[in-house]
Amino acid sequence: MSRSLCALLAILIINLANAAPQNSPTIVPQIRTNGFQLEPLNQEYFLRIEHPGGTIRQESVKQNEAGNLQVTGVINQPFEDQGANLVLTYEAGPNGYVAKYSYGKGPPTPPPQPPLFLSPTALKTAAG
Repeated sequence: MSRSLCALLAILIINLANAAPQNSPTIVPQIRTNGFQLEPLNQEYFLRIEHPGGTIRQESVKQNEAGNLQVTGVINQPFEDQGANLVLTYEAGPNGYVAKYSYGKGPPTPPPQPPLFLSPTALKTAAG
């Protein structure tokens, strides 16, 4: 997936989230394709993008009581020719944007495991 496509998807998600009515049950649609996962859950969503070159971007967005979005995420990009990895963690919200990074040799730092999402049908079946 190209960087411009990822940027376009991010812009669309943010615009959709900002345009969603406050009483809307979800702020984004559910999408699961090869290398791309977008999971809505009420006023939150989880995004995971796996690029063919090994770069993984993962973020979650939550809406607080005041209606502001809080974004937390990690981007893990391997540089195989140098035997190193760049790991960028970030947070963005009403208090601004904060990013931290590390670059080093050795095995890549895996991003946190994505949360388990169950469909409403699966939840109804489990409840009886």
